Formats: sequence, C-alpha cells, structure tokens
Amino acid sequence: MTDRKPRAASGNPRRRRRVPASFLFGVAVGTVVGVVATLGWYVATREEPLERGELVILSGKDTSSGGPRKELVKLWNVLHPQSPARIREAPVTTDQQHSEMVGIAQAQAAGAGDDPDDAVDIYNLDVTFTAEFAAAGHLRPIDEARLAPGHLDAFVPEVLDSCRYRGSLWALPFNTDAGLLFYRSDLVTGGAPAAPGGAPRFDWDAIIDRSAALTGAGGATPRPAAGYVGQFGPYEGLTVNGMELLWAGGVDRLVDETENRVVFQRERWERRLRDVAAARRAGLLVGDAFTVPGDEARSLRDFQEGRALFMRNWPVNYRSLAATDAPGPRVPFEVTRLPGPSALGGQNLAIAKQSRQPRAAQALIEFLTREEAQRTLFTVGGFAPTRTDVYADAALRERFPYLALLGEAVREARVRPRVPHYFQFSRVFREGVRTALEGDGTLPEDFEARLNRALQGG
Repeated sequence: MTDRKPRAASGNPRRRRRVPASFLFGVAVGTVVGVVATLGWYVATREEPLERGELVILSGKDTSSGGPRKELVKLWNVLHPQSPARIREAPVTTDQQHSEMVGIAQAQAAGAGDDPDDAVDIYNLDVTFTAEFAAAGHLRPIDEARLAPGHLDAFVPEVLDSCRYRGSLWALPFNTDAGLLFYRSDLVTGGAPAAPGGAPRFDWDAIIDRSAALTGAGGATPRPAAGYVGQFGPYEGLTVNGMELLWAGGVDRLVDETENRVVFQRERWERRLRDVAAARRAGLLVGDAFTVPGDEARSLRDFQEGRALFMRNWPVNYRSLAATDAPGPRVPFEVTRLPGPSALGGQNLAIAKQSRQPRAAQALIEFLTREEAQRTLFTVGGFAPTRTDVYADAALRERFPYLALLGEAVREARVRPRVPHYFQFSRVFREGVRTALEGDGTLPEDFEARLNRALQGG
C-alpha cells in the first residue's frame, strides 16, 4: 500500500472559540444539526494545528434511526474543512465485521492495499476487538496528555475499562450498550406502568414460572406461544446470551486475563444452563431460536408480533417498540434490567497504527466522544451514552424514561474477556453453550481444554 501523504498543516495555531448554534444552522443540514442546536453544542477548536487531509473511519453500518454517526461526521467536516472525515462501512454483524477489519488491518500493516486513499485512520471497533487489535500492533495508543482536561473523568468507568489493555489506553468509547429485559406489561404486571426507578426485576426462576403460567391458550387476552426470546443463533449474540446466563447464576470470572486461562467451574456453569435447557424442552423459549439464526432483529420481530412474553435485547430497540407510527402490530411493554449483569456492548474509536494523521485522528475521536456528541447519539439514534453526565441530565430522563434504568444496566455490565484471541474463545464458548442448551444443560467433556486452547490462539 502506498502511504497517503497529508497536506502540510496550516501555519498558525488556532485558538479555542465557541461556535454558536445559529451558525451551525446556517452552515450544515441534517437531523443532528437541529439536535445539536437545541442541546447547546459548542465546538472548541484545537490550539495546535492538525494534519491536513481526509480521515477514513472504518465502522460497522449504522442501523439506528436518524443516522447520527454520519451527521456528526458532517458537522466535524464543516468545522474542520482541512481535515475532513468519511465513514467506510463494514458488514453489520460482529463476526463479519471482525473478519473484514482484521483483513484490512493486516493489509495496512504489510504495506498492501488496493487504494491508498481508502486507507483507514480510525477503527470503530466492537468492544471485544480492542485487545486483539492492540496486541497485534494495529493501533496507536491514545495520547492522554493531549486530551482536554477532564475528558476521561466523565466516562462511565466500566465503559472506559473496555478501551484499556495491558495498562495502556488504546481507544475512547463511541457508544456503549447493555442488554435489557423487555416484557409484556399487559400480561406480566396487569398493564400497570413501571414507576420511575421502580421497574420490577425478574430472576430466571420468575421468568420461567411466568412463562409457564402466561403462555399458550387461555385467558381473555391473546397469549404468546412462548415465554422468552433471546439471541441463540450461531454468532456473537449466543456468546453474549450464554455469558449473561452464567453471570445470573452466580458465576463471577470467566477468564483470568493475567494468566490468559479459563476459570472453569463445571457445576456452577451447568446449573443455570440446565434450567434454561429444561425450559426449552418445555416449549417456553421461542421454538425456532436454535434452528435458525436468532439475531437481534428476529428477536425483536418475535416480541413485537406477540410470540414471546419476555425478550432480551439491546436498548436501541426500545424506540422501535414505542414508535406510534411504526408499521405492523404493537404490543404493550415495559423494560427492566436482566436477571444478572449484562455483557457490555458498544464500540470504541481507535487510531490506526499506520495513520499519517494521528493528531487529527485523535482530535476527531475526542470530538465524537464529547458530552454533546453523546447526547446526540442517544437522542437521535438511541445509542447508549458512554458518559455519566448524559445519564444525569434531568431533561433527558424526563423525555426518555428508560434512561436511568439504562444507566444502571451499563454500570452493572461486565466486560467480555479482554484477551488477544477473544474471537477464537467466543466461537468455542458459544459452541459449547449451544450443545448444552440443545441437550440437558451438560457442557462437552473437553470444554475447558478447548477454551484454553482457544485463548492461546489454537
């Protein structure tokens, strides 16, 4: 690959200044600009010059409503015309993103590539990719000394931890995620809305008991055919759902990250898996969840169309269910936290090692992770914020009643193992969990050995 040579930086450092919201209305268009104005956005320009030239962000496709990521990049371009940015999209699913991003990173490291103008400056990495990319030498660490004072202090600590590996900070959190439990309020709680901060929490025993009592024929209200739908297809969603089952059953650590070995306790791991496997055999899970790719979109349809009493899904789906103008059926629902900790989701923004514009890349990352950007990502697209100040905003909490609950779920969430060979580990883990859930809850005899081999890259 031929290195892109950025144009020379401008000669005079620019001083910090505020850009009024009215100016933003006049120079840019799009959904985010209007939101930015109402949120009181201001932009502080850098005191040091940035490298000139286009910045390329490699990111999974933004499937949220409103396209806030692209709109924020447009706003950056208005304010930084000498260092414009664009998003190069990778596939939607985590597994496909991983394959494409690793291939691109390896090609850039080897000096190969088909188009030097398409070389990546910033990776928008799934939280599970950060350690792998750092260990492989594909990233530049964040220069913490060049961040605005207090920028790191405002992040939810558990979210910022997903950006660290071996004592260094390799990225900043773009958006986070924590699974929530959606339930049919007309059936589970008799239609009573949950009071703010008072949403009931159901453990797995309660989910199974209510599923047995409130599904199938009978009752004045049409009942779902099954009690629960999650993500049990053969992809990262099954890894997430499997880990959450174990954590809800009292399992603490899955991997010793220092020793890079699995912390395997067969009896404790299988205890919860046996309960859910029995529920599946009793018909309490959506019937085809294990025989077809049971991803987030399919789970949403199953719940939205009345086929499930409970649904585990990401908070971005709240607005799809609540939309009054959405086509298709609507079901009365409420939302609460999962029976145990959620797996922390989201994406982290990291600087590519081969970027010829590292100062501009870090400035863009800082811009996209500021409080105003986080408000915009949540308000427009429903992305879970990474910063505590957004969760504390009284006006946003009134407008979006589930925001406080989401903040609790994010703070309780657990980071999936931060290991260089997470992708191999995840594949072996979900294969074993699938075997257990399709049977009687028993994990394969050689499961521990296979997990440890995967952690070593085998």
